[in-house]
Amino acid sequence: MSPPGLGSKRRFGERLDVLGLPDFRRVFLAQSVSVFGDGITPVALTFAVLGLTGSGTDLGLVLAAQSLPLAALALVGGVWADRLPRQKVMVASDLTRATVQAVTAVLLLSGAAQVWQLALLAAVHGGAEAFFRPSAGALLPQIVPGASLQRANALMGMSDNFGWMVGPAVAGTLVAVVGAGGAIAVDAATFLVSAAFLAGVRPPTLARSRATQSFVAELRNGWREVRSRTWLWAMLLRACLVLCIVIAPFQVLGPLGLTQQGYTAAAWGWVTAVFSLGMIIGAAIAFRYRPERPMITVTLTGATALASPLVLALGGGPWSLGAVQAVRGIAIGVLTAVWNTALQTEIEDEALGRVVAWDWMSSLALWPAGLALAGPLAEALGVTTTSWLSFGLGTLAAFWVLGVRDVWRMRTRPRVTPAG
Repeated sequence: MSPPGLGSKRRFGERLDVLGLPDFRRVFLAQSVSVFGDGITPVALTFAVLGLTGSGTDLGLVLAAQSLPLAALALVGGVWADRLPRQKVMVASDLTRATVQAVTAVLLLSGAAQVWQLALLAAVHGGAEAFFRPSAGALLPQIVPGASLQRANALMGMSDNFGWMVGPAVAGTLVAVVGAGGAIAVDAATFLVSAAFLAGVRPPTLARSRATQSFVAELRNGWREVRSRTWLWAMLLRACLVLCIVIAPFQVLGPLGLTQQGYTAAAWGWVTAVFSLGMIIGAAIAFRYRPERPMITVTLTGATALASPLVLALGGGPWSLGAVQAVRGIAIGVLTAVWNTALQTEIEDEALGRVVAWDWMSSLALWPAGLALAGPLAEALGVTTTSWLSFGLGTLAAFWVLGVRDVWRMRTRPRVTPAG
């Protein structure tokens, strides 16, 4: 019999065994450093733009300039993720973004920055990110055996959310000490460190069942991969609708509602922070939880987003919103690991980059519309009524997929082609 506690330590060690794979360890460290920097930039850039003009419109322009190329070029990035060595695409993207952030930092530190320059640089940053994300999502099954994929995805999720929790907290201090330009220079350095880790990754050569086709043909084949799986296109459509109707509007309704209740920005910061903490816990749960019907799990965990507009509609303050956001964070931590593992298991390696790109594109497609409509609706109808509207329409958007047979039929199964 094992001494008390030894079994649990051994099980915990087994969950981290994936870090013993050199290529995965390099990718994990690259993301851990890079995401920390990503968490710094939004805060630093916000203070930079407001320091230049004090205009919320200018701030929205700069932030939109980054998100629009990311959505527009995601499918293009997916094609190249399936054509070129994925780790090389990721290194090129990191080096491009390091250059962009370095130029931004120099402009800000020299006092020469203008809003149009920051918007242009943000657009280049978003374009480079559009090539990175499909490659990153498709690389994992090349370097991790199929049996360890969900543990690898859970670890990546924990790293991602830890960075997004710590980065913004550090950003405030950095901006106060070295200014917005200095904080963005730190982000530039994290991209260089990430590129250095990724440069050492040596995945096995990707086996292809067909010769390379024209760009348009490969783009079309990526859509065929999505369309041929009813559970996949249904879940992508569901995510697109829920993000537009529920999650994006809450980013506006939440702080607006708390402000009307007399709370400060600190209250909204608390609500945001506990969501990230919840996602770390959810990713830890995903180490062991392997649902038999993954799409049902994704549907139910994703539907926890409905609790936030419901609580806001009922007049809840920061404590109740924080509680439901923490629960939602746990649910999304599980969802992310289960969803990514399902894609990596069901989609052939040679098409995975394009399918991951469709996943990103569908997530971003209606996000700006959800943000743009929430404010005018809240002004016209009030925060409470708009929150009820979000909850009601969001309930339909979240649960209609339960009527799709293939969503129920899709089962967890071992990956057919484990990393070689």
